[in-house]
Amino acid sequence: MNLVKANTVLVIGTLLLLPEYSQANDIIRIGTGARAGGMVNISGLSRDGLSALSANPAYFTQVEEGVQLNFTAVFVESGFTSSLGEKAKADRGPGFFPDFVKVWNAADSPWSFAAGAFTQSAMRASFEFNDPPGTLGVTYGRQRHESEYIVLNASAAAAYQFSERLSVGVQAGLAYNRNRLEAPYIFQSHPALQGLKVLVDLEADDFSPAFLFGLDYQLAENLGINLSYSPEVDFAAEGDLQGNLSALGLGITPDFFYQAAVETGLPAFFSAGLNWQQSERLELGFQLDWINWASRFAELPIRLSQGNNAGLNGVLGSSSLNDTALLDWDDQFTLHLGGEYDYSAALELRAGYEYSSVAVPQSTMTPLTASVLQHAFSIGASQNMGGNMLDYYYRLSFSAGDENISATSLQGNEYRGTQIDLLLHNIGLTVNF
Repeated sequence: MNLVKANTVLVIGTLLLLPEYSQANDIIRIGTGARAGGMVNISGLSRDGLSALSANPAYFTQVEEGVQLNFTAVFVESGFTSSLGEKAKADRGPGFFPDFVKVWNAADSPWSFAAGAFTQSAMRASFEFNDPPGTLGVTYGRQRHESEYIVLNASAAAAYQFSERLSVGVQAGLAYNRNRLEAPYIFQSHPALQGLKVLVDLEADDFSPAFLFGLDYQLAENLGINLSYSPEVDFAAEGDLQGNLSALGLGITPDFFYQAAVETGLPAFFSAGLNWQQSERLELGFQLDWINWASRFAELPIRLSQGNNAGLNGVLGSSSLNDTALLDWDDQFTLHLGGEYDYSAALELRAGYEYSSVAVPQSTMTPLTASVLQHAFSIGASQNMGGNMLDYYYRLSFSAGDENISATSLQGNEYRGTQIDLLLHNIGLTVNF
């Protein structure tokens, strides 16, 4: 196992240095790691360090001391049909989610402690197609349409076991948010620019504290429940935006630059699970998640200042401008059903099914925000190899069908009559030391 350990450390270390490690639409990851992944992230069945870190810190009282390293490769199959009838394919990837946790158990004490880092949220889309004419017939020709929203979380946790039946846990961490947009941008609310389109390249990031609370209670010898809650996290990301407005025909220098501030965040979420030890070898689980997108993703304010284009500043009468993009996302509910079967002392088998409501309404959907996954199936296994457990899984996530945007509340006509489809393949491996 020395070679496995060395290679795993090398791979994870390399992934942590990559500037763009995600090409996916895994909006909020409530539960990480290959063990949970094989059961569509039912954290109450996996109860390992990675599930405790990202879903419910109360589980740490049941986790043995040690280290878990995990990485998940994501392959994207997504297509967008523009209003011009052009069909574009998204970049396939692979992208990667690295995760890490270290657990300590206090000797002869009900306390357990842990620290780690994981990818909490990731949305990335990248297409290339001809920009459809918008207001005043403005088009920028063939362009890349790319967006990215990433949240990484580095946390420390403590859990306390009141009795054999009841454990509670709390986690406090620092969340890092990165936002990128490289695409034709249609101004949505600015009184002088509403409906007009420019090319932009935006990058902004921020740090913010994040918390997670959990409870795990054994109702009976073969029946347990678990509850967890994470409050909303606010980000005031700052960075810069550069762009070009040549197609507007204003007769001024086309290139411009601003300091940018983007108000975004992570929504609050609540998760409730039930696990049933059906027999000595078979355990079944149920989990329901609620994510409060409606509160956090109602709109996306963008504030620009210190504009360097004198001609544009003269037209607007200011070196600053504000715009607000309508999102109007709905709260999301996700139902998980799965199970784990102990085939032998050295092999465990897992499977699960997941259903999610779609948070993104058709009225504000674009190819850069089309997180329309509704169904997922997963399978997984664990093998004991030389005293170390290897967990691995495969997950297929897909939408109910093509999403047709027949109407939109967004300014411009670029997204009317378009079509989006999305499918994801996840392959994950966790090594336990």
